[in-house]
Amino acid sequence: MKRFLSFVLAALALSLAACAPKLETLPPADFQPYKPDLTGIAEPATLRGSYSQKPGLVGSATYAVGVFAINGKVAFEDEKFDVPIELKPGPQSLTIGYIVGRRGDSIPVMLDAKPGGRYVVKRAEDTNWADGLNYNRIRTWLYIEDERTGEIVVPKTPDLLMSIEGRYRPPSGADVATIRGTVHESGLSVYPIAVDGQIVPEDRERGVWVAPLWEPTKSVALAPGTRAIAILARTGLYEGYLPVLLDAKPGAAYVVKFDFALKRSGGLRIHTHTIWIEDAATGEIVVPKSDLPGTIL
Repeated sequence: MKRFLSFVLAALALSLAACAPKLETLPPADFQPYKPDLTGIAEPATLRGSYSQKPGLVGSATYAVGVFAINGKVAFEDEKFDVPIELKPGPQSLTIGYIVGRRGDSIPVMLDAKPGGRYVVKRAEDTNWADGLNYNRIRTWLYIEDERTGEIVVPKTPDLLMSIEGRYRPPSGADVATIRGTVHESGLSVYPIAVDGQIVPEDRERGVWVAPLWEPTKSVALAPGTRAIAILARTGLYEGYLPVLLDAKPGAAYVVKFDFALKRSGGLRIHTHTIWIEDAATGEIVVPKSDLPGTIL
């Protein structure tokens, strides 16, 4: 679990509250451990992160690049990013990202893991300042590479959501499924932001003075079959991703639901989204509840 908490600490400013509730009065967070069932799998794939040094004006910075979540699971046995994680062959819904000092970022992607595949998460930066200025910053790219061949199997993707080029193209037809998010009265929301590694089209495009906007309750069409869905949880300025796998049935309608509460994990108080997916017609939970850590109080 330390790798995700390290990311939360790095990517977000800590909020301090003198009147914070006593730790023992809070419910425990249920951050699901990633432990794939490899029974009968002759050649599991592996995925690991990496470390790199970047010289600066004062000393050098160490970048930790790796996996923060896999298929709804956010806790890992080893806190080191470069330790290989075993995967069942097939589609994997992932959040990958990086940490440097007290900064960090992440993106949702999909990896189609091959039997015996050896994969590594990597990071790169623009060296062309003019290109970087198109997005008012020098872009950081995250991608996944086949360690044996050097082939890039998950394309280089900017860590800034609004600068990711290309969008998901929803299918059409009588047998498509749909998925939508929900909004609480408080204004908190969760909704599908990516399908199979492709960002869902905005309902309001980015302009010079306006940010892109997604309507959480708008349905997104899905082709039947196993789909990698990235769920975005939004709380004020904080945004987090829970990547899950959904077995989309022909013609089915799904809805992402959530609860939000302050919970405890070890000695920390963590604002936590509990996220799951239901069949909208029957209320059956088709993707189990999973806690996603947010800001630390």
